[in-house]
Amino acid sequence: MNKPETQAQLRHGRVTSPSSRGAVAIELGLLGDWQVNEMEGGKNFPALTAGPFQAPYQTDSDSVTPPADGHILSGGKVDQRDCVNFTNEELSRKLGRPFAWPLLNVDPGQTFKVTWKYTAPHVTRGYSWFITKDGWDPKQRISRAQLEPKSFSDDFYTQVPYYSHSAEMVAKVNHEVKLPANKKGHHVIVLMWIVANTGNAFYQAFDVDFK
Repeated sequence: MNKPETQAQLRHGRVTSPSSRGAVAIELGLLGDWQVNEMEGGKNFPALTAGPFQAPYQTDSDSVTPPADGHILSGGKVDQRDCVNFTNEELSRKLGRPFAWPLLNVDPGQTFKVTWKYTAPHVTRGYSWFITKDGWDPKQRISRAQLEPKSFSDDFYTQVPYYSHSAEMVAKVNHEVKLPANKKGHHVIVLMWIVANTGNAFYQAFDVDFK
């Protein structure tokens, strides 16, 4: 059965390097490229409610409802895309064999570089990075309680209102962040690409191992 045209077309964007949970799901045959491009949900995260975006960017489009706990890594999507929220145990049951999300080896405080591929490069407010708390439980899905309460880095365009500067507020193909210097072992990083002229952000997740 052919996919509807709106699904078959690649829209929006995803990280192509390093390997995200979405990329792993594509390799496993659980998702298609288009699904990983569309992990979009409300941009007010970690808030739970829709409404105006954070100061001083309230002239951006209001956020739709942010993802619910347990569905954060898929941007709130609960269809096939929910697989990126799976614990290792859930993923193993889905595959019918033991499997764990692969870990990216990183050093505390290092520069973490990502490359995006955009098929609809929206007017961009910026990017926010979140990470799991020390002592988080990998046997539980990612929730707000599993994450540090605030982003460890924000990379925002400061121009307001966006509609007077949309030509300048371009989505970044390559960007980077300095990872926290005080983490050890396995953590999950959540990266949000935040759109100025819609209510959404696009969510990408990475499993890393701090050496």
